[in-house]
Amino acid sequence: MKDYDLEEELAAAMLDRSRQELPRSYDVDGLIGSVRQRRRRLQTGAAAAVVMVALGAGFVSQADHDRASVPVQASTASSADMPPSPPPIEPSSPAASAPASPADPARTTNTLFLSALRYQNPATRSEVDPTEVAALFANESTYQRIWGADSRGVTCGALVDGVLASGEVLLYQGIERLDRTPSLDFDRATGKVTDLTCTTVAGDSKGGDPTVSGFYGGLVAAAKSGDSTAMARLGKQFVTEYLRSERGQGPTAGTCSFTAPPFWLADNPSSGTLTHGWTVNLGGHHDFPIEIDEKAKIARSCGG
Repeated sequence: MKDYDLEEELAAAMLDRSRQELPRSYDVDGLIGSVRQRRRRLQTGAAAAVVMVALGAGFVSQADHDRASVPVQASTASSADMPPSPPPIEPSSPAASAPASPADPARTTNTLFLSALRYQNPATRSEVDPTEVAALFANESTYQRIWGADSRGVTCGALVDGVLASGEVLLYQGIERLDRTPSLDFDRATGKVTDLTCTTVAGDSKGGDPTVSGFYGGLVAAAKSGDSTAMARLGKQFVTEYLRSERGQGPTAGTCSFTAPPFWLADNPSSGTLTHGWTVNLGGHHDFPIEIDEKAKIARSCGG
């Protein structure tokens, strides 16, 4: 069989088949409807996917919240396995940690000799508190050794009614200065008394303040003797005329109305160009200042 015979047979067979099976036809309306139906299915599926994603995010957020809200479980380890907690450290207050300031030696001297003057006078002895006096000393044995049973150890064994303290302590009976002077030693850390020594001084040695010892020592001596004229006489001698006048302080000038003092103590000296001053106690519970002019007379007192 030749090639052209084969080709003729194949063409005849294909023609015969095309006549038996008609070509497929397409329903356009049905095709469009199926496409729309498929599109709706895809949109529905996409919406469902969005909902599932949102729900999934909500579940994750709730799970995170639940995990954050779960309380931390305490350790089940026994106390024997755990080291003890250190005690809390409390900050110390400045007042508790700061060392106490030492007492002022000048104030201690004033208090000690004022207490001795009060104790040695029967009228004022009850005003002395032994506990407060003992607190001025470094310890009990020092207090007992110096103060003793009657305070005379402070005043070199003598009964006195006048003290002038200006660094050096001078002792008086009336207007007369004694020939013994006490000297105090203090603990540097506390300011308390650790020792007292008495030194003998010459009777004619200069020192003191004649106006102070003359006026106040004279008033103390007059009070003991009952001399009612002493105030006017001593005032004229030791107090300025103006201060004694009615415009000043009157007849009791220079005394703050202590006309019959049981004792006197002057300390805290001060000085100006032509004047000098003291702080005076005449047996009361308050001191008062005085100022002495260039003529050695009391020109101001009691703040006036």
